[in-house]
Amino acid sequence: MNGSKPQAAEELIKKVQELPEKLLAKHQIKTAKTQQAEPKYKRGRTAGHNESGMALNVTHGIQVVDYLLTYGEAYNPGYAHIAIARLQALNEEAQALLNLSNEKRQFKKVEVGVRQSLFKALKPLVTRIVNEMEACGAPKATVKNARHYVDKIRGTRIIKLDTDAVENSISPRQTSFTEKVQHFTNLINVVKGCEAYAPTVSVLTVASLEAMRDAMASSNNTVSSKQAVWSTSRVERNQFFNAPVTGYVDTYLAVKRAVRAIFGANSPEYYQMSKLAFKRIGA
Repeated sequence: MNGSKPQAAEELIKKVQELPEKLLAKHQIKTAKTQQAEPKYKRGRTAGHNESGMALNVTHGIQVVDYLLTYGEAYNPGYAHIAIARLQALNEEAQALLNLSNEKRQFKKVEVGVRQSLFKALKPLVTRIVNEMEACGAPKATVKNARHYVDKIRGTRIIKLDTDAVENSISPRQTSFTEKVQHFTNLINVVKGCEAYAPTVSVLTVASLEAMRDAMASSNNTVSSKQAVWSTSRVERNQFFNAPVTGYVDTYLAVKRAVRAIFGANSPEYYQMSKLAFKRIGA
């Protein structure tokens, strides 16, 4: 560079400041502009700070209590519902409710898996039933009736759609788990009415078909029961977290306001927890 040393230094500083911010960051170069942008207090990283949900609320609640404990007698709000002992009890209860809800959810998932396995075997089985009926020489009308329920089980459209009225049509498919059990029951009744039907394969016998139907119905009822239990546990959990004033979220929002009142909005104590979010969660 040309000129005196002070001039050269000024030119160098000017060129550095003109470099793209990404390049500056890459080489950890700080300009006057970037130095001014840095906050007065740096907030420590929080576990799972990019997560969402009630588990993150509890994580933040535990962190708030940890901060409050370090303040000693300086944190003295004078209100029992935001005292440290009360907050510690809330954290324990919150974690217990989360654990219970997750447990009920897992129980439901297990039963859903059992039901899926049972119903997955249904479509290939009903195809074998129709083949057996045709092989035994069942009347065409009987076979046709059996195929009708097989189509329902498969979800095949029974009533052809009018292409000019597709948008306003109501789907005739009836493929819920409960409806599949009913279609299978109707198919079994067709089989029972066919005198020629006498399979040598045990899985195709009427007794085996009825046992499978009963297992499917029982599994479907069990899933419904587990779903109800899980849903109720979620209601209790959500009420605990979301209740106005006395709920977990509002209590910790009150704690943050208390810290701001005691130490001041610009205090390092308030800055420590100002970014710890507490959010109500939908059902």
